Amino acid sequence: MRELIIKGVDSFTTNPFSGNPAGVITEADGLTEQNMQEIASDMKLNIIEMAYVTLPRIDEAAFRVRFFTPSKELDMSGHVTIATAFALIEEGRIPLEDGYTKIILETKIGNTPVEIYFHSSGSGTTEIAEDTMIRLHGDNDGVLEKIMMHQPIYTFSPSRVPVEEIAEVLGIESNEITKTGLPVVIGSKDLDWLIIPIQSKETILNMHPDLIKLGILNKKYGILTNHIFSLDTFDSDCITYSRHFGPAMGLWEDPASANASGGLGNYLITYGVTSSTSMVMQQGKEVDSLARILVEIGREGDETTSVRVGGLAVTSIVRKIDIDTGEIITV
Repeated sequence: MRELIIKGVDSFTTNPFSGNPAGVITEADGLTEQNMQEIASDMKLNIIEMAYVTLPRIDEAAFRVRFFTPSKELDMSGHVTIATAFALIEEGRIPLEDGYTKIILETKIGNTPVEIYFHSSGSGTTEIAEDTMIRLHGDNDGVLEKIMMHQPIYTFSPSRVPVEEIAEVLGIESNEITKTGLPVVIGSKDLDWLIIPIQSKETILNMHPDLIKLGILNKKYGILTNHIFSLDTFDSDCITYSRHFGPAMGLWEDPASANASGGLGNYLITYGVTSSTSMVMQQGKEVDSLARILVEIGREGDETTSVRVGGLAVTSIVRKIDIDTGEIITV
């Protein structure tokens, strides 16, 4: 029997079974691509995306990471990268410096920098702020503040999709969009996606869009995903509350979207909603398990020069898996 440890790690949260879940196997050397796909395909832990960590093939990288869904390998996944970094930190496999540590992960899109902010026990940080820090023990004894990674800088253009069509498939009144005074736009970089402002957080929370019709609408206008947000939030320290739907690409709802959150942060600055370059966003469909996503925007004059997204993570499940049979074994 060949056994491996698989961790269920929830990104963008400090509370188990909240945020956005990912599966992480931190010692995947020796697994074939077929093994990786079979494990991801047979996953029984309510996990949609898996990360496999192996030794790197390039000198500057600390680890190589590959990402799989039940049906295919992905080039990259933001929330799974955050989960993977946390799992490695938790195991002491990323030694942390007091203050700031940067590592490089080798991925299919190339070298991916990950930045980790940490205060060792000897640095005088003893109190833990709820929801904003995690206490670590073992080799990395101290307080983890955040894990951050760079995201694409999106450009924006007016939406070609009529607001009335959007509202109909979302199951809401069109004035829930128009009375925000904010534009519905298309964010473009590697893909096109809609950013849709909504007046009330309850409208988003209680939303039951017709995802089949939304997928058809998206394909009609060349849109892949839809980020629906409100400035009306559940926590006073958050700037937005959102949900994210992507039926046109086979993703019904994403519990926490790194790319979309980074794009939304740039949108808020571009359209004069805020001048702050550091934001906290909440996302999800259950109030008691919302993700908290940190967004940091670099600016030079009126231009956005960088977008970083991240937060914290927590391990919620640890299991053994028999890679020959796919059987999950309780640890």
